[in-house]
Amino acid sequence: MMTSELRRFFDSPAVREILENPQYERLRQEANDDMWHEVTAYWLNVNRKRRRVTQKQIAKSLGITQPGVCQMLKRPATIGKLWRLCRAMGGELEVNFVVDGKRYPLLGEPDPSDPDAWMLSPTAEGRAQQ
Repeated sequence: MMTSELRRFFDSPAVREILENPQYERLRQEANDDMWHEVTAYWLNVNRKRRRVTQKQIAKSLGITQPGVCQMLKRPATIGKLWRLCRAMGGELEVNFVVDGKRYPLLGEPDPSDPDAWMLSPTAEGRAQQ
């Protein structure tokens, strides 16, 4: 149940104007994307420094310049970019989908005990292998 203070907040003209703006959803999503990028860049740098890995070392591993690494960290994060940076720091990127406490990896090798793992085999023929 909404408290009266919270109700007054959402009923205020200024907040109503923001929420009723046709651009609100787009702007909210852009703000979320920007925040995700900032948080990701922050934690990449924290972990890079914890491992005592320099941008110059990453650049050498990736075959680019140190300013190129700096620019990579300033641009929006993509799975590919995160994967390359993690590998260059000696790690690996894990992306998982979790449903009802069960973890399904989206990158890398499937769990062999998963009954649907056969679908990811390069020789899969479109049916479960017996």
